[in-house]
Amino acid sequence: MEKEGKGFPLSITEIMEMESEHSIRAYILIKANPREIPSIMLALSTFDGVKTADVVTGPYDIIVFVEVKNQEELGSLVINKIHSLEGVKEAITCVVVRI
Repeated sequence: MEKEGKGFPLSITEIMEMESEHSIRAYILIKANPREIPSIMLALSTFDGVKTADVVTGPYDIIVFVEVKNQEELGSLVINKIHSLEGVKEAITCVVVRI
């Protein structure tokens, strides 16, 4: 797969530009205060772009799958909304890439 005559490896910027032609999908791994998980889940259900949110076992407490139009929407969702929720200790964003 080549983009405008460029070969591999693609930079993350080039990958994000390719994704922006369609949409950006990402998994957000959240560590949370256990007492706040119900309210976090409720808030997540109201955010545009959130497709699924599941409480899980393991090193993270909640895994969220999002699909947004572009990188700016992803940044706004993660930084302005998810990170600002009471009880969210950490949120790691893993962007889906096509290879």
